Amino acid sequence: MLPAVSIVLSIVAVGFSVYVFFDGRRRYKRDLFLKIHQVLIGEGQYRGRQLLNAREFTDEADILRLEPEERANISLAIGSFDTLGLYLRHGYLYKAYVMGMWGDPAVRAWRAAAPFIACRQRLSGTTAYPYFESLVREAERYLDTHKPGA
Repeated sequence: MLPAVSIVLSIVAVGFSVYVFFDGRRRYKRDLFLKIHQVLIGEGQYRGRQLLNAREFTDEADILRLEPEERANISLAIGSFDTLGLYLRHGYLYKAYVMGMWGDPAVRAWRAAAPFIACRQRLSGTTAYPYFESLVREAERYLDTHKPGA
């Protein structure tokens, strides 16, 4: 009888440990998303997204006409989306959370930021913002399959 009780208690302990692990992981992803969301709605990032979406930039001359603070805000917004894409790519966040809140804004920002990204690539000689691009490609796929009424 005693060995059976030990086995049952061990199985219950293992089951509880597995539950605690997955629950902790779920909470971690949720809390991390909330922290990143707070950063993304910060003043500098918000201004950067507004500048990107409010103006049309066609070349580097348009970028150079911006005030330094405006360029900094735009770079901050682009960099924040790149970081969001990095976290999503590595599985630190729930895709549905990210896409539901930031999928469409990321796609719009990517399109508006094309001249900035091209300029950064030209100056650095490397691929600029690869995780932002990955985020946008994932968002386009997600938004195509999750359209209202689809």
